[in-house]
Amino acid sequence: MPDHEEKVRNVNREEQQHSGQMRGPLRRIMIAVDDSKASTQALRFASRVVPRDARVRIVCAAEQPGAWNAGGAYSAGDAWMTGALNAARGDSLHAAERTLEHAMSAFNGQVALVEGQVVGLSGEAGTVVPALADAARDWEADMLVVGTRHQGRMKRWVDGSVSGALAVCAPCPLLVVPVEYEEANGHAPLARILLATDGSPASAQAIDAALRLAEPQTTLRAVYVVDRSSVAGDPVPGSVLEDALADLGRKALASAHTQLDVSGRAYETALVATGRMRDDIAHTVLRDAQDWQADLVALGTQGRRGVARWLLGSVTQRAIEITHVPLLLVGPGAA
Repeated sequence: MPDHEEKVRNVNREEQQHSGQMRGPLRRIMIAVDDSKASTQALRFASRVVPRDARVRIVCAAEQPGAWNAGGAYSAGDAWMTGALNAARGDSLHAAERTLEHAMSAFNGQVALVEGQVVGLSGEAGTVVPALADAARDWEADMLVVGTRHQGRMKRWVDGSVSGALAVCAPCPLLVVPVEYEEANGHAPLARILLATDGSPASAQAIDAALRLAEPQTTLRAVYVVDRSSVAGDPVPGSVLEDALADLGRKALASAHTQLDVSGRAYETALVATGRMRDDIAHTVLRDAQDWQADLVALGTQGRRGVARWLLGSVTQRAIEITHVPLLLVGPGAA
């Protein structure tokens, strides 16, 4: 029965997380596309990281204009309106099919299987996120890939707010590729992945997802951000609170050490800190990624509470808004 199978999958997932056992590489990759430059960037980056034995499903939106209300009520007898809606529906479908055909050609001969899917949207606000999440869940995707910050003529899949929402509700790790991203190494495998950690289960899941995406030669760097800006106005002397945060950071990095040792890959760890004024964790993580020349940054989107509470939705949302580096985001929906 489906309910029993779901329980078995959940039990296996929990056993893997508690035992620290690495799961296999990502094999079922879903990529959301439209006619934008951001989608082109997402496809290009995905073709770089998707294993050759993977199965790729590319999805594109076709808006359903039957829900449109063109300036007022109309009846089924209004033939001119019915004709216009049917024509618009056909145009939307054909545009989606053309976009899919072009996107799929980027993977021909490079993966085990590539297929396309047109996903219908009602035309109402707020339908993009659940449509993508449902499509990934139904297909049991290992990873969902989207571009961000684009302006397309077709129904836009993702902007900053949508990718932020997907980071929370996506049923699998979410790879967000910014339109500004410029690849220096073409189709070379990922050389460096930065892992932002706070020692929480969410961080551990993000590290696990990054390990599943990494190649054997990929170098990893785990960092903990000491948020000095958060204690700048505190009545307790700054050094006391900063020392406490640094102690928490060392414990978080020790947990990352344990997890990364199992992988057998080369890695390093570091405590980094925000500036004391006008700085935040997202900027600090991305500055470190730029200085270290990371190809990818992995973040958990639901961290621990209390003084170490920083890997939360607000940090993730800010990172999406400012990043020029692809982000691998793992939220509670992917747990």
